[in-house]
Amino acid sequence: MSVALGSAMRFEATKWSFNMFKRNTAGFTLMELVVTVAIIGTLAAFAVPAYLDAQQNGKANKALETMNTIGSAIVNKYTSVSHYGIGTSALAQLVSTGGNDSYIPLLDDTPLITYDRGAGPVIITVSDLFKDGVPKSPFGAGWEFAVDPDSVGGASWGGDPPELDMTSHPMFKIRDVNQPLILTKYTL
Repeated sequence: MSVALGSAMRFEATKWSFNMFKRNTAGFTLMELVVTVAIIGTLAAFAVPAYLDAQQNGKANKALETMNTIGSAIVNKYTSVSHYGIGTSALAQLVSTGGNDSYIPLLDDTPLITYDRGAGPVIITVSDLFKDGVPKSPFGAGWEFAVDPDSVGGASWGGDPPELDMTSHPMFKIRDVNQPLILTKYTL
């Protein structure tokens, strides 16, 4: 009987010692967690700057697209009214913004083009081109507009039969207020 009792005790002792060395697989070790966090941190260190660069490039492309829309609208309007001058006066003029590289804010009431069909000068503003107002800048601040000072006028009718004589070619620039290096130039 003692042998049986002893073997039962030995069995219980063996069972207990086996469970003591068995690995618990219900969670992660500290080393596994540290390695995982290090890998995620390394990936984030490369991914976040690339994402931010892509986001800035997207905004810059959207800004150029919007500036092209604004510039094309100004060019189209200038072209449509440029042939209606009278006598030897300038056919259509871009409104001067001041000296060289003198930018003004491009707002809804900003005057862009003037022309005269004989009934007095007509002024075209931004709101004449865009019924919903100036298209928004992706950088948030808005647009600036500048006219080259040497290109405000310089067109007249002359000769028989009348011919259009262009002595200067109007040129204007549009840029983003927050990103002045993002700009477009137009020569009419």
